[in-house]
Amino acid sequence: MKDQLSRILTDFDWDRELATCDPAYYKWTQHIFLQLFKNDMVYRKDAVVNWDPIDQTVLANEQVDKDGRSWRSGAVVEQRKLKQWFARITRYAQDLLDDLNALNWPDHVKSMQANWIGRSEGAEFEFALDPPIPDAQSKAISVFTSRADTLFGVSYLAIAPDHWLVSADHLPAEHANHVLKRAQEMLSGSSGGGDRSQRTKDGVFTGLYVAHPLDSARRVPVYVADYVLSDYGTGAVMGVPAHDVRDHEFCQINSVPVHIPVVEPESSEFAEESKSELPVFTGQGVLRRIPENGIYGGMRSADARTAIVAAAAAIGSGKSVVNYRLRDWLLSRQRFWGAPVPIIHCASCGAVPVPESDLPVELPKNIELSGRGGSPLARATEWLNCKCPSCSGPATRDTDTLDTFVDSSWYFLRYTDAHNTQRPFDAMAASSMMPVDIYIGGVEHAILHLLYSRFISKFLWKTRAYGAAAVEHDSSVSSEVKEAIARRETRGARNGEPFTRLLTQGMVHGLTYKDPSSGRFLRSDEVQTEKGNVPRVIRTGETPTMSFEKMSKSKYNGVDPGATVDAYGADATRLHVLYLAPPQDVLEWDTQSIVGMQRWILRLGRLVDTACASSARESIVCALNARNKWSKEARETYRHTHVAIQHATESLEASFSLNTAISALIKLSNYLATVKDCEHPTFGFGLVCLVKMVAPMAPSIGEELWEILSQSKCLHNLGLVDTPNSRIFAQSWPVLDASALKDVSATVVVQINGKVRFKLEDMVPDQDQSELVQIASTMPQAQKWMFEATGQPKHIVKVIHVPNKLINIIVK
Repeated sequence: MKDQLSRILTDFDWDRELATCDPAYYKWTQHIFLQLFKNDMVYRKDAVVNWDPIDQTVLANEQVDKDGRSWRSGAVVEQRKLKQWFARITRYAQDLLDDLNALNWPDHVKSMQANWIGRSEGAEFEFALDPPIPDAQSKAISVFTSRADTLFGVSYLAIAPDHWLVSADHLPAEHANHVLKRAQEMLSGSSGGGDRSQRTKDGVFTGLYVAHPLDSARRVPVYVADYVLSDYGTGAVMGVPAHDVRDHEFCQINSVPVHIPVVEPESSEFAEESKSELPVFTGQGVLRRIPENGIYGGMRSADARTAIVAAAAAIGSGKSVVNYRLRDWLLSRQRFWGAPVPIIHCASCGAVPVPESDLPVELPKNIELSGRGGSPLARATEWLNCKCPSCSGPATRDTDTLDTFVDSSWYFLRYTDAHNTQRPFDAMAASSMMPVDIYIGGVEHAILHLLYSRFISKFLWKTRAYGAAAVEHDSSVSSEVKEAIARRETRGARNGEPFTRLLTQGMVHGLTYKDPSSGRFLRSDEVQTEKGNVPRVIRTGETPTMSFEKMSKSKYNGVDPGATVDAYGADATRLHVLYLAPPQDVLEWDTQSIVGMQRWILRLGRLVDTACASSARESIVCALNARNKWSKEARETYRHTHVAIQHATESLEASFSLNTAISALIKLSNYLATVKDCEHPTFGFGLVCLVKMVAPMAPSIGEELWEILSQSKCLHNLGLVDTPNSRIFAQSWPVLDASALKDVSATVVVQINGKVRFKLEDMVPDQDQSELVQIASTMPQAQKWMFEATGQPKHIVKVIHVPNKLINIIVK
């Protein structure tokens, strides 16, 4: 890959190259984990986790797709209970949400992250167990809801299959066996597929009841429901079937008695609309004046929520809370890649951090990869058994490895100081370069890598590993530098945000052939293209099914960029790739039109030859001092040059639509090819600007053309280069002259009473309508339409003027 990048002239600072699997790198990943541990930002607990039965490892929630399959292997994910390490990303939930707004990221990516974080404002109510359960860890079930106004419509409570109440010690004896069996089926995934939080039907009555928070005489049944997650909110929700579609469906399937509606629409019109679309009313409205609602009947939903929460708070059975959909980041993996968790487990001391001096904890050598499941590290007994750093007693290493997203969540900081052996990065080096100006990555990582990177970056910033606070008391850093760092932190990417701007690049799709009968993907050597570019399956003679699809080895549609470079050259390949589509879009790879870029490169060479043969009469600076004496062609040449500068600059700095930049440069080259007076400095200036702007996209041809211009008298005569044989990438980017963007002349269409009668050619741009009316009236074509037979001018009723385009004169 590195060779391919080099051959296509991709220019990276290879001195900063790193590999996250290198112990020299993951030593610092382990160091960051220990900083999290030190600051109580990681913890270990028993948890029901997503288990990939093919990769034999745990997956984070973000790594399970909407169909309940692993993002990597595609296997149907199972639920298992294991002791796992988690990072407290939920502590940063509000920060992660608030700081999204200031980022220059695509709106859909910010929306994806905001929805994943999922802030909900609501209330938490305490439903007391009725009757109480002796020795239970709590006397009540805590329930979060964003609709406190529907509290009096609750028909049941639903708890997660692994809620603490789902235990033989707490369930009634006559229900225990059945409930435990059903709960285990829910956890194992045998009762349905996909995201458990999206399931709606599976439930079982526990035999337990709770008391209503504001009406202790009213008992509410408790069910175990598949859609409730133990690590979201409190692991329990209240079911209000009259006002929630999912709850209504659950009641129908599980034969739960449905309580009457307690909220109604404010208007009958809205009621009819709701009635026709849904079996329940889910909107905001007014609490019905019924006994169940008591004193809250007649209140609007918003007012009722406030009053109901206040009443519950007064008696200790409720309070206002903010909840988040985001859950803590599961870090543990049971596999032989990733950095080993740098923790030692001691029977006496508990979980003890590995001393910094002993980092990195490397993966053991000669490990047996049996594929039997569980961590391979647990079978490496020589590596596993060790001494406790605290008491020197016998201990064992943690056998989990860290999710590889931990490695990739901070590598951009390592780029600022890639060879530091004393710390992950120098605070000054990182502070002076962060945040990253532009980050290019796929949208598929919007709620994975990008979210994790934001979390780790913010943690390191808050703990002063880098940032203005990290260098505030460093006497070796000047006050000017400190002020510059502080200013950077107040702009878009603030509060430790790592990436100022995000560009989500599209995929490159390759031409894909399928057997029309079997649907099997075909290799290129199984297809033959006949005359007329009609492909045939060699074995059968049939026409294959053709489509452009994401490149994949299994689809035989990958393209080796080296072969394209060999055939067409690196510059033509680069220009072709950039011109086919904006980087944000899908690119359908096709080399048929690449010859157009080869021809354009040749045209650029001919233009340079012309400039070298036609030496400029004077420098561009001198020519600009006499700009009012220029010919129309010279003024038009100067305008075309700056139009191209404007479009190319905007494309490279703002939109990154490099196809638009190339299009603007092609237009400029086409115009320069028509210029007759090639000795006027505007021609040479336009060509020099063109070569400069081509260079980032076609570096070798840009350098070669610049060398030709340097060795001739062209650049010297134009007064553009002081040093002979200078390199093009040592030159400054062309500066836009906004005054040059105005049209040199304008053609104005003249309408009389709405009909086109003639045109005014070569007009001075931006003339006002009174001047244009005066000029139009002197034209011979105007005599018939603007004057009477006697020669007297007709009365002008109205004038409609579109500057530099049209003037419509209404006369009678």
